[in-house]
Amino acid sequence: MVFVKDVQKGVDNILSKRERLEKIKIILKQNYIGTQKELMEALKKEGINVVQATLSRDLKELGVIRQNTEFGKRYIIPENNFNLLSLKDLFKRVVINIDYAENLILVKTLPGNAQAVAFMLDNFMKDWDYFVGSVAGDDTILIVLRTKEKIQVALSKLQNLQE
Repeated sequence: MVFVKDVQKGVDNILSKRERLEKIKIILKQNYIGTQKELMEALKKEGINVVQATLSRDLKELGVIRQNTEFGKRYIIPENNFNLLSLKDLFKRVVINIDYAENLILVKTLPGNAQAVAFMLDNFMKDWDYFVGSVAGDDTILIVLRTKEKIQVALSKLQNLQE
């Protein structure tokens, strides 16, 4: 009997997680949310109680990033469909400098924009056989290539985004 309760509890947890993730998406699309505390309060109003650690994992699972806006930071869920024109527009507006060393490229952005740019760059570069990955902070993106021999090709493609 205890086993059945545990199984049922697990099913309830799965359903509630799925529902919670959907509710987070809706809240973030319809509201200006800049902190996890604000999101927790919005979820609570919807009858969903969640602790900060769980919310943090949910945001990571959904691919949520914080982006600077004219009103401050805001959580957004990047669209899955990649758009080269959007990347070029973002690149022109927020990328300050592109530098490199060996097989590494460093992209400097305006504060608060590196994660959004990196997300789009990952989609832009995903089919490059020499692209390993990227890491983004607040205003800096580190792009890793497999070899230094492809650095000029990659730099040229990135610089074309600024034109």
